Amino acid sequence: MEFISSFFTAVSGLGKYLMVPLMVALIGIAFKCNVNKAIKGGITVGIGLFGLDLALTIVTNYLGPVATGLVDAANLNLDVIDVGWTALSGIAYGTEIGAFIIPLMLAFNLILLAIGSTKTMDIDIWNFWHYALTGSLIYVLTGNLIFGLLAALAHASVIFLIADRTAPQVQKVIGIPGISIPHGGCLGQWIVGFVLEPLYNLIGRKNKSEGKQIDYEKAKKLQDNPVLKVIKDPIYLGFILGTVIAFIGGQDVQTSFTTGMAMAALLYLTPRMVKILMEGLVPISQACSQIMAKKKGSTELYIGMDNAVGLGHTTVMLISVIAIPICVALCAIVPGNRIIPIASLAACGYNCSMLNVVHKGKVGRTLVSCTIFLAITLLIGSFMAPTITEVALSSGYTWTETQYTLISAISGTLWSTFPIFILSSINSYLGAGFCLAVIIVCAVLQRGYFKKKGEQEEKCS
Repeated sequence: MEFISSFFTAVSGLGKYLMVPLMVALIGIAFKCNVNKAIKGGITVGIGLFGLDLALTIVTNYLGPVATGLVDAANLNLDVIDVGWTALSGIAYGTEIGAFIIPLMLAFNLILLAIGSTKTMDIDIWNFWHYALTGSLIYVLTGNLIFGLLAALAHASVIFLIADRTAPQVQKVIGIPGISIPHGGCLGQWIVGFVLEPLYNLIGRKNKSEGKQIDYEKAKKLQDNPVLKVIKDPIYLGFILGTVIAFIGGQDVQTSFTTGMAMAALLYLTPRMVKILMEGLVPISQACSQIMAKKKGSTELYIGMDNAVGLGHTTVMLISVIAIPICVALCAIVPGNRIIPIASLAACGYNCSMLNVVHKGKVGRTLVSCTIFLAITLLIGSFMAPTITEVALSSGYTWTETQYTLISAISGTLWSTFPIFILSSINSYLGAGFCLAVIIVCAVLQRGYFKKKGEQEEKCS
């Protein structure tokens, strides 16, 4: 145990700009990638991390003081800045656990495939950051590296179980065969959707007009509306929000418009830095795809994809626009919320893509569920903001003493982390025991599920 901890500490001592690229390059080589591509991929990931940190300085330099002024001027208890999932992902990969999460999750996925406890080969490597965030939060909370890794694996176990069992419905609604969605930020959507769907069915029996799907042309027309296009565009959205928030916070005209430019720059630059990071992970993704292709010849295998594949559905297109003002309104009326929603607004579509699958494309149901999901996510993010800020500091993010504002994001990842976080807060060993139980139970349940499914298919044939 001490040797493992010392090894992780020694490697993390290199700093994230060396540690993460080194791990990416080594894993690429281990998966028989071209050495040149593997090394270049690692360096590219390092460049992306540098770029993300540069983009995040915008929050520190411009949005922190404005947020403080906003809290004082509006007499709101909104002292947490929403930095968005793109910033949160960079923070997650910059920790000790984050550096090792890619090899850990690839190995875990291959083990589950080997023992028959999953049919999903997750090639969406970038989104392993969700597990890195869970592990990092628990590590900061408990101070125990092993407990953090167990939390990351428990998170992944639940996601693989859900991905396998929802794969047929995902394929049917989205229209892409052979895929599943092992996305670490989707657990909350599945929970809200599956809890509310029976209730909607009960209400729907009394209201025959409920549940009609929106016509594609109407959804497209709404998306193409010039006003709504401006509202949804990250550049305009950032500029308008930043300027308005600064004015409300009592800033002068020049500072307000400068803040608007800073907010527009944040929303414009961070996705591009993430894109650079993802380019660096291409060699490993390609290697995983080759493994998947070989496996597919002998057994059924789902391709694990990002939930972004559902963003083109007409219902999601519509709600991704409507959810922006809803989220802004929720931040002011939800009791206990501390988050000022900024960066996550441009990604509202991600917060309803799997709700859309559960509700089979029904607009009314998906919209109500998305509203409930966002409200609860605001509360969870508010509660966990101090620890998220501590993780950010441990990953090298600069947060000066004069700025008391904390950071968080409206991220579905926190739904998976929250129960582990609560149990670990009570007792770290209780949290670790829970994580270990989740891993074992999920593996056993999945193995039995696929075994039974295979027997039924044999009888039918």
